[in-house]
Amino acid sequence: MKVAAIVPVYNEERTVGGVLNTLASSDRVNEIIIVDGASTDKSPEIINKFKKIKKPKIYIINLKNRKGGKGMAIKIASKNLKSDIVMLFDSDLVNLTKEHVNKLVEPIINKEASMVIGLRDKNNAIGNMLMPYFPLTGGERAFSSDVFMKIMGVPLIEGWGLESVMNNYCKKKKLKVAKVKLDGMDHIGLQTKKFGLSAFVKEIYDVILTKIKLIGVKYN
Repeated sequence: MKVAAIVPVYNEERTVGGVLNTLASSDRVNEIIIVDGASTDKSPEIINKFKKIKKPKIYIINLKNRKGGKGMAIKIASKNLKSDIVMLFDSDLVNLTKEHVNKLVEPIINKEASMVIGLRDKNNAIGNMLMPYFPLTGGERAFSSDVFMKIMGVPLIEGWGLESVMNNYCKKKKLKVAKVKLDGMDHIGLQTKKFGLSAFVKEIYDVILTKIKLIGVKYN
């Protein structure tokens, strides 16, 4: 089965190289689609180093601006997608491994789920115990391509509401969702990066607003 990994990027010079190295070395991944949302740091320079890789296939999409945010970046990456399975990875991950990639994709390959959500390691027992019960907004996911493409057709995926739409779609369609713990892997939160507190507040606002809008949404 052909697997595509989509990686949206914006100013992730500290971590994007490690994420792409892991995906490029994975036997599961056949192609990597990198979408750079007009980064102003060294992210484009780091990304361009991966052009020379022949296997997996590397596709780089350079956007002129960040309009539509992460959701729009992934929607653009999904155009002309022909893979059987689609995986999503944020570019601010720390300690992503090939084993994590395998854990995410295997339930899809084995037809045990239509969507798989990766649970980041919060590095403490209480946080990890509670993680599966919180609203799941993590960006590390795997899908069967038919489910993924139907979600891409939902208008509300722009901004930071993408994961909320994914969760809502699978819940209302009564699709099987698996959750897998990705031991040792976490990400650099918005509030700790140069985006600042305002970006973190914007993310929370988008998530809440999307959840409200989704209350009355029905899917064909």
